[in-house]
Amino acid sequence: MNKKILVLSVLFLFLIMGCVAKQQATVSAIGVMDPQYWKAQAIKDIIPFWEKTIDEDNGGFYTDVTCEGQVEAGSKLPRMNSRVVFGFTAAYMLSGDEKYLRFAEHGMKYLSNMGWDKENGGWYAFTDDYGDGDMGAKNMFDQTYGNLGPVFYYIVTGDKKALELAGQTHMLMNENAWDEKYGGYYSMVDNQWQNITTAKSFNAQLDTCTAYLIYYYLATGDENLLKDLIRLCDVIVEKMVDKKTGFVGESYTGDWTGKDVELWGGHNTKTGWVMMRMYYLTGNKEYLTAARKIDSAQRKYMWDKKHGGWFFKFISTRPASIDDSKDWWTQEEGNNLMLNMYYHSGDKKYIEIFKKSAEFWDKYFMDKTYGECYETLLADGTPSSRVKGTMYKSAYHTMEQALFNYLYLSLYVHKKDAELYFNLSSQTEGQKHYVNILEAKEVKIKSVEIDGKAWEKFEDDYVILPKGNNMKVKAVFGIK
Repeated sequence: MNKKILVLSVLFLFLIMGCVAKQQATVSAIGVMDPQYWKAQAIKDIIPFWEKTIDEDNGGFYTDVTCEGQVEAGSKLPRMNSRVVFGFTAAYMLSGDEKYLRFAEHGMKYLSNMGWDKENGGWYAFTDDYGDGDMGAKNMFDQTYGNLGPVFYYIVTGDKKALELAGQTHMLMNENAWDEKYGGYYSMVDNQWQNITTAKSFNAQLDTCTAYLIYYYLATGDENLLKDLIRLCDVIVEKMVDKKTGFVGESYTGDWTGKDVELWGGHNTKTGWVMMRMYYLTGNKEYLTAARKIDSAQRKYMWDKKHGGWFFKFISTRPASIDDSKDWWTQEEGNNLMLNMYYHSGDKKYIEIFKKSAEFWDKYFMDKTYGECYETLLADGTPSSRVKGTMYKSAYHTMEQALFNYLYLSLYVHKKDAELYFNLSSQTEGQKHYVNILEAKEVKIKSVEIDGKAWEKFEDDYVILPKGNNMKVKAVFGIK
């Protein structure tokens, strides 16, 4: 009898274990579709890693960081510090934890005191150990991402000094780097903003949109900024998106007639994401058509049907010949496009792709031991580069993905509310502050709390503030 009981107990235990394992697998499978999964990833698995990079002695954040979080002292890149500022402001938006604002402020002090060229305007490419900036050419890649952190810091805090730096950079770009004859921004100018090349680059066009200009417009409601966006995106549609293939190149001649053949999948899907956002803002169907062409081409050639995830590069003349490695930022761009295509079309194939890609991300890219994500994987998920901080990798793409997946899954997919936090001050009663960072016109503010109390003065996209300092504002967004 005791033997029977023992056998039955063991069988029951195995049954329970099997059920638990099945339940855990199910939870893992559906976890990436839960908006809270991405919020938790941002706060628990990503942003704590970047607290290790703070330079308390010389300001800002270290650029070079090992897999374990050990920093390497040396010159700093303002554009990468700007990306870390973005990461900490995004962390505050998701959590309301004020320590992230302190870290973001620390980064803004470095950017304004050391990263900004006080003589000529614009952002330095790098600063040395003493905070002195380089006197070399100004690449638009540095200018656009130099603006990223300040614009988001303004959205979260209302700090007008931060916005002024971005505004001055944007003005200098328009006055000195825009090609009035052929359209588009030149890839670089000299230190004093004089023209030194007619070449055009992907980064000078598309990163202007994604790094700051879309957010700059949403943060201010300034119609002149929308006109700048439309002018730029019309050039992108006309000159950069191939009408037959939907492919988008990396570099071009000044008149847009010459272009390279090696293309990046992540930049193609990023362009599709921008086109969808511009379609939401303007209703212009040319943007939608461009996004559809890009989407179709990238799903055909750059989506890994076997393992999940997005491949890195391909040759436009031989698109089936691909570099099947997988960079971290490429995954974000592909995922953003999938969720936006789903919101517009309702086609569940986009959700299926997003889900498989997100599961690949969670299983292989995220470092569950030290935090953050690996830089590059082989197609099957084997890490080929575990580095965490470089001259191109920081807190930007991982935190942007977490922030927007939380918002997109909540609002675009599940049609449920999403909440974000802001810390705002107003010297006068009735000051407006825009807090809606999504372009779809159906997304509106549903309710607002200020310092824990309900606040009724708000419109669809902005809060009408009372007089006060460091007010903690929680805005709840929904689909109307």
